[in-house]
Amino acid sequence: MPTVEVEGRTIHYLTGVNGIAPGRRNIIFLHGAGGNAFAWQNQRRGLDPGVNTICVDLPGHGQSSGPGYTSIAEYSQWLLHFIDGLKLTGVIVAGHSMGGGVILEAAISHPEIFEALILVGTGARLKVSAEIFQSFERNFALAAERLVRKCYGPGSSKKLIKWGLEQLLKELPEVVLADFRACHGFNRMDDVAQIENPALIVCGSEDIMTPPTYSQFLAEKLQRTTLRIVEGAGHMAMVEKPFEVNASILKFLAGL
Repeated sequence: MPTVEVEGRTIHYLTGVNGIAPGRRNIIFLHGAGGNAFAWQNQRRGLDPGVNTICVDLPGHGQSSGPGYTSIAEYSQWLLHFIDGLKLTGVIVAGHSMGGGVILEAAISHPEIFEALILVGTGARLKVSAEIFQSFERNFALAAERLVRKCYGPGSSKKLIKWGLEQLLKELPEVVLADFRACHGFNRMDDVAQIENPALIVCGSEDIMTPPTYSQFLAEKLQRTTLRIVEGAGHMAMVEKPFEVNASILKFLAGL
């Protein structure tokens, strides 16, 4: 796994077999709260023949050194430094859940950095219930199991849900809780309308963590959007329905 030094942290990221090849579009993929780069493994492989796919372990997550940050704004500034560290220009950024919030924050402050946005299972506000905080503070493993079950649609296999739980349990409890706090403090509902970058908005029809109404709000407020509701998918649409999500991304890219 390649690495880059960003703000004193060693950041790990995954690419496709072609690495970061010159002359191709670059898509940076950001995972959600308590996640890691492998959340995007199906996009890394499926999209690699046509674009450079760069799937990141955020600071303190996966194999990247920590600590993580405590606010979406801090992660947003980190993203800009990460792009600069790889010497990329005109990048496309894709974010899931918390990662989508990071992208929205960055696009509000520095729209000129991005060619386009891909927002999956996210929203302009990412409020976290007190019940989730309390359950994770009481019993991390049990709370993680309950949360992961809510993240996948009703048609997801037990094998897929088990994989999702394994990924969450790899992360430190304090990092996961800090992610939830960062999400809870994020609210850009009054500001996203100023975003002019082309945006693909993707949401599972069965997403109960960031319901389709969140994505519909973004589609109405952002100025240049394409909305794709993935039937049968839950919060982890890119994992549950990778072919549908990849097809939507490729169609979006073709229209840029």
